[in-house]
Amino acid sequence: MAISIVAMVQPKKGKPIPECVKRSNVTPPVQEIFGEGYDWDELVQSYILGSYFWGYVPSSLPGGAIAEWVGPFHTIFWAHVITGLMNASCVWAAKTHYVLLIGARFIIGLCGGLVYPACQILIANWAPPSEKGKFVGALMGNTLGTCVTWPLVGVITELLGWEWGFYVLSIQMAVFCIIFWIVAADSPDKHRWISDEEKNYILDSHAGSINRRKGMPPYRQIFCSCPFWILTIAHFGNLWGLYFQIQGVPKYLSEVVGFDLKRSGGLGALPHLMRLFFGMGFGAIADFLKQKGIVSNKFIRKFFTIFSHILPGLALISIGFMGCSWIPIVVMLILSMALNGAAVVTNLQNPQDLAPNFAGTIFGIISFIGGNTGFIAPVVTAAFIREYVSLALQ
Repeated sequence: MAISIVAMVQPKKGKPIPECVKRSNVTPPVQEIFGEGYDWDELVQSYILGSYFWGYVPSSLPGGAIAEWVGPFHTIFWAHVITGLMNASCVWAAKTHYVLLIGARFIIGLCGGLVYPACQILIANWAPPSEKGKFVGALMGNTLGTCVTWPLVGVITELLGWEWGFYVLSIQMAVFCIIFWIVAADSPDKHRWISDEEKNYILDSHAGSINRRKGMPPYRQIFCSCPFWILTIAHFGNLWGLYFQIQGVPKYLSEVVGFDLKRSGGLGALPHLMRLFFGMGFGAIADFLKQKGIVSNKFIRKFFTIFSHILPGLALISIGFMGCSWIPIVVMLILSMALNGAAVVTNLQNPQDLAPNFAGTIFGIISFIGGNTGFIAPVVTAAFIREYVSLALQ
């Protein structure tokens, strides 16, 4: 939607020239406009973009408990079915009234909030303890989606119109649902095609740690746990930085550094691609250290926060001192996101350590709390920008 909405709204006259372009006396590129040109002001656009989080944040709270009760397979499958239908209906909704578009996006967010907690349950049921780093690393698939979706939607919008940006992604989700229905299952003992050797290997590795019986999550023990709250703080900080980059980097590269939409979109996706590769690498390293008994599991969780949290934060801070030098700015953005891939062995994997039988519930709770950064980060960023502008004008 962040890419499509640019082609859906009417172009605004008098758009300010990016600061770095203004200093360099270079004529800024003219962005092409495709589509209907709906007269949506900035407030309406913010509602459309934010409506996904209105659904995502509250549904993530019960998402783990729902997936633990009905099973992660059905949770993920039906969430994607509904998402595909709602995504395709966004075209009709936009043409009818923007309130309907906001409603469709809200429902998509409700479905999205269920998926990640369900994935945590799949990992708990399928991954041998010594291989969970690689399995959690696969959660970086959302990063791959970002890298593919941004340029894909841009190209499709230019060639076929913004409507097909929605249709193509809904077709892709339909293909995913078909494949997922055929190859996925809640656990090894429910899979139709798994060999006895593989099934026994996985089930034996879970001996004494995974309980197949359904039960009520121990909420009192969870909320009274100090390690749980430390995990919550770590996840909150991780999502703050992640949402800040997702929401702010394309706009920053376009309005401050001076890239046009296509160039900004491609560079905006590159840090996420590096996060994918580094995340898989960090997961493999953590599994190796665990299998060889080189360090303890607790040491891995604590040590790798240097890479998942501290160094990415320092890289973002350094950008404020780089002025209009776009090359080091892009390098720091890439470095920040790449190192944050270590989150697969810190806050993304820690729910598996605390309670493998209720990893989905724990992840749903911390995602509910951390997901609020999707609202908070833009507000805080805007406040800093206003303060910066007011000081510059004095």
